[in-house]
Amino acid sequence: MSDLQAFLADERFTTLDRSLARHLAAQASSSRWIGHAAALLSSVLRRGHLCLDLSQRPSDHFEAAAALQPWPSLTSWRDDLLASGLVAQQPGEFKPLVLDVTGRLYLHRYYEYERDLAARIVERLGSDAAAVGPVTSADSATQTDIAIDAVRSRRFMVIAGGPGTGKTTTVVRILVALLTESPELRISLAAPTGKAAHRMQQSIAAQLASLPIDEALRERLPRTASTLHRLLGARGDSAFFRHDADRPLASDVVIVDESSMVDLPLMAKLFAALRPQARIILIGDPDQLASVEVGSVLADITAASTGLGSALVTLRKPWRFAADSGIGALCAAIRSGDADRTLEILDGIEYPDVTLKSLPAADTLGKALSQTSVMATYRNALHSDDPVARLATFETARILCATRSGPVGTLRINDTIRDLLSSEELIDDARGALYHGAPLVVLRNDYALQVFNGDSAVLHRTDDEARLHACFRTGTGELRRVLAARLPEHAPLYAMTVHRSQGSEFDHVLVVLPPRESPILTRELLYTAVSRARNSVTVWADPTLIRYACLRRVQRASGLTERLTT
Repeated sequence: MSDLQAFLADERFTTLDRSLARHLAAQASSSRWIGHAAALLSSVLRRGHLCLDLSQRPSDHFEAAAALQPWPSLTSWRDDLLASGLVAQQPGEFKPLVLDVTGRLYLHRYYEYERDLAARIVERLGSDAAAVGPVTSADSATQTDIAIDAVRSRRFMVIAGGPGTGKTTTVVRILVALLTESPELRISLAAPTGKAAHRMQQSIAAQLASLPIDEALRERLPRTASTLHRLLGARGDSAFFRHDADRPLASDVVIVDESSMVDLPLMAKLFAALRPQARIILIGDPDQLASVEVGSVLADITAASTGLGSALVTLRKPWRFAADSGIGALCAAIRSGDADRTLEILDGIEYPDVTLKSLPAADTLGKALSQTSVMATYRNALHSDDPVARLATFETARILCATRSGPVGTLRINDTIRDLLSSEELIDDARGALYHGAPLVVLRNDYALQVFNGDSAVLHRTDDEARLHACFRTGTGELRRVLAARLPEHAPLYAMTVHRSQGSEFDHVLVVLPPRESPILTRELLYTAVSRARNSVTVWADPTLIRYACLRRVQRASGLTERLTT
């Protein structure tokens, strides 16, 4: 135990990591390293990995890992951990940890989630999945036609693509084809957050408005999307849902947008809740940031492209941006990890819609923010007396930060902007958490109030009202009012994290990166941030940090891809 105590002294371990390590070490019948492995596993789970790969030493510079020198061989790890009596090797053994044949160590529940999800996907793919290769044609019409043909005979499909590549168009055409052939199909549209569900509704409604189809068919097409939690029937803070394998969803077709944001446990529970004959279609961009929770499910699934066959349709041609768009070129350069080309595009000479500027010093942050086009948009929003118009204006621009805390995190920037607007007498009660005109984002689902994580609103008080109301836009664009005092956990919305921005689009985006290297700075974060913009994007960062981010990828340990291809 003295060896374990020294190991756990590494400051990167949390109280939870140390507690798990000590608990299992105390329970083990005979093992030298069960506590060490448990602490490392708990730590990597916190950073989104599904498992700990014991075949190689952790690469994140743990002093603790360095203390295990030389790093034990996989055979040594296996012999030691199995001797503990707390580590299973195969399904059906109910022990706290599971070690698979490749050397991946899991918490039991994550092993079961991964194994169950993979099995359900493989079963849906069927024996003919590899007969036709993955579809990656740049011809969007061809891709859509292939997707429509494939979905007729498939119970599982993935439609992957970057921003503006026609994912919604493809989905709408699939819906039209399915309902034309089977008018009584029950179709559910869903997304991970309320914000993403709202965006899905807007995109589909825009497509339907101009679609030349029979009015009777148009009326049958679904227009309302829900969060996955609401679709599955969340039970307060419980980890269980009303719908599961014993009480499946009634839906014949389930379409999930922004699937890259779905974590492994939620995706596994969704697949378990599908009836065997139901179809499921996952829509998303595997190059975006993965879920803030464990796993990178969509990226893992698309990486198994040879096993998916024509169940994977990848859309390549961007339609949102003009041919000479700097945003489109920037997205492509970042996605490919080309740091030189990324910096060349950001110099603003070739493309006027993208700009790179130095990060302001701490004492000039307020002045720099006050001169941005995003702040001009916020001022315009606050000049409006109509909450619907104000919210619509706020939604056209956004400041995106890599972090929540720190010198240029959302907390600091939201406070700075609040002070600026107060000094300009555009808002009152600037020191309070709730004040007239404030934009906010909901951080937690509240099913009683029907407001959901990611929903945005503005606070409003009319002259004859004593209390503030939060004003939300419904899927049909109407105003919905909720007493501000009843809102679940929420935050100001002048600035938001890049993670939280997924599922959103803005005309103008200001991306603010931290002043020094950080594990959070990755290709996926930078790509997600700049791809939120439609018309212009400005990045505040040191060029060396842009290069650093482009060259670093999010690589979460997982066995899902392997399970789908073997």
